[in-house]
Amino acid sequence: MSKLIRLFLILLLVGCSKKKNTVNRDFIEIDKLISLSQDQKLAKNAKKIYADSVYQKLLKKKTDSLSRSRYFSLANSYFTLYELEKYKKVSELILESSKDENDTINIAKAQLYIGDYYFEKTQNDSAFIFYRNAEELFSKLKDNKNLAKVILYKAYILLYEKDYLGSETETIKALNLSEDDKTFKYECYVNLGSSLSGLENYDKALEYHKKSLIQCEELKDKSFYEASKAQSFNNIGMIYLKQENFKDAELNFRKGLGIKNIDKIHSLIYASLLDNLAYAMFNLKDNSSFKLFSEALKVRDSLENTSGIIKSKIHLAEYYLAENNTVKALILNKEAYSLAKKSKFHGDVLKSLKLFSKLDPLNGLTYSKEYIQLSDSLYKVERESRNKLARIEYETDEIIQEKEVLTEEKKLIFWSSLIIISFSVLLYIILYQRSKQKELVFAQEQQSANEEIYKLMINQQLKVDEVRTAEKNRIAKDLHDGIMNKLTSTRLNLFVLSRRRDEETIQNCINYINDIQNIEKEIRSIAHELSDDKFTQKNSFRSILKELIDDQNKLFSAKTEFDLDKKIKWDKIDASIKMNIFRIIQEALNNCNKYAQASKIEILIYKDDLENFVLSIKDNGVGFNTNKKKNGIGMKNMSERSESIRGKFKIHSEVNKGTTILIEFPVI
Repeated sequence: MSKLIRLFLILLLVGCSKKKNTVNRDFIEIDKLISLSQDQKLAKNAKKIYADSVYQKLLKKKTDSLSRSRYFSLANSYFTLYELEKYKKVSELILESSKDENDTINIAKAQLYIGDYYFEKTQNDSAFIFYRNAEELFSKLKDNKNLAKVILYKAYILLYEKDYLGSETETIKALNLSEDDKTFKYECYVNLGSSLSGLENYDKALEYHKKSLIQCEELKDKSFYEASKAQSFNNIGMIYLKQENFKDAELNFRKGLGIKNIDKIHSLIYASLLDNLAYAMFNLKDNSSFKLFSEALKVRDSLENTSGIIKSKIHLAEYYLAENNTVKALILNKEAYSLAKKSKFHGDVLKSLKLFSKLDPLNGLTYSKEYIQLSDSLYKVERESRNKLARIEYETDEIIQEKEVLTEEKKLIFWSSLIIISFSVLLYIILYQRSKQKELVFAQEQQSANEEIYKLMINQQLKVDEVRTAEKNRIAKDLHDGIMNKLTSTRLNLFVLSRRRDEETIQNCINYINDIQNIEKEIRSIAHELSDDKFTQKNSFRSILKELIDDQNKLFSAKTEFDLDKKIKWDKIDASIKMNIFRIIQEALNNCNKYAQASKIEILIYKDDLENFVLSIKDNGVGFNTNKKKNGIGMKNMSERSESIRGKFKIHSEVNKGTTILIEFPVI
């Protein structure tokens, strides 16, 4: 019998091993096909055949975690091949299977992939919905890498819809979440530069595009390093064009074109650099710009880059207009206008209409009317798009909140039911045994309470004794190490008077007699410490504040100045008020040192016309938006200390305009 059992187990293990090997062989074959579908050396059609083969093989398999990872790789292959419909189909398949198995991480990734599909199709509202759903899931999973990525993609949509402020805000949020991803930082800097350019904050836009150029140097090992660097030079040059700084624009476009093989690495960027360089040279009255305009148009024609062709033709039309060749300029501008209108590039339509009014003054009124009508229409569409995205954000948050409420309600119902059932079962037992156990439980509780009270009393006494002993030791050490040593030294030095009393000896001993006064001061100092009230001493408050300001100026770069109204008699002011003023100033300086980046801080204490005291703390730092920023612990402490002395706490701050804190309080 035992032999039969052993034989059965061996056959079972062999069968399982064969099955496992078959599965592994299948996935090895699929992985090879995926690798071939992404091989840059192969032609596009060959890669498509390999990708389709992967899809057919995966369909025959059970959709589990192993196959889902291959589906994601397949989706990436289709996206690279720009087979967007197949990409979407695979992504939706992943989403459905992930939902069936409650696989949250892959649900989130699939939502992100589908969002990419709609973004590529410029269906921004649909893309925004999927990105928002993915963002919520990645946030719950604390997957900061993917969360940062999806927030940046939302920022791209907001930039496209000309919500530049929203795009800037989302990009900063993504940048703060990024985990030292060098490529991601580059993308964030580029988008911040574009957003700030849209807000016409060209200096700040330039700063971020230059940051992206510096960040490029961290990407030297990447295949897209040269293209990224060329794009950064192009972006910087574009900002200089908008600032009409044509010389710096020309310099940066030339740097971009100077990158080795940029015409072969990325023809679109090469064409853009050529056209932009030509435009900068044209504005600098350099006639050789015509050759570059023509070359850029030729490259864009070969690439069938519609938006680039329109820009090139508009620039050439401007060139011919400057050369007084109105006929040629009019032909090129009409071609650009027709192509822009057909392709629904409304911004370029506006540019061509604006140029028509210069080229064809007789029909200028007609062109102007069309320009105004289109401009108003575009503004309305952009506003509606931004409002739509804001509604999607709001409604998605509402749905999430409703789901959370329903989940909480379900939990509440479940636990309530469980408690009621448990209570019903236990109620009989409790009532049955209650009479017998009541006295015993009471006695045990009483004993336990007594023991607890006794322990608390012992612990409290121990703490009191510890504090008392520590304080005694400190005072003893101060008396022994300081005063007793000095008294002993003085006594020994004065002892010589019992032996000699000549004039020289007496003169030497006078100095030691003076030391007795210093010892007296030290004893008084210890007595003051025991009273724990350094703020009650006359004129001490001014010196305490001076010491605080001196330390501040030594330790920090900001120059701190303070001025106290000489009319204020600090010795007559309650010590608690002085202590609270001191702590408020301390906290304000701490905040300045941490956050303000200030070069100057001014502290004033004076009396106003109503004889109220006013404390003013002002810095020239970066400031902040008081409507958006939440009060931290430091701000709360300053406010509470102001209230404790019946003061009114006010704070005024603006971004890049510094911060002012004002506290008005009566003398109590």
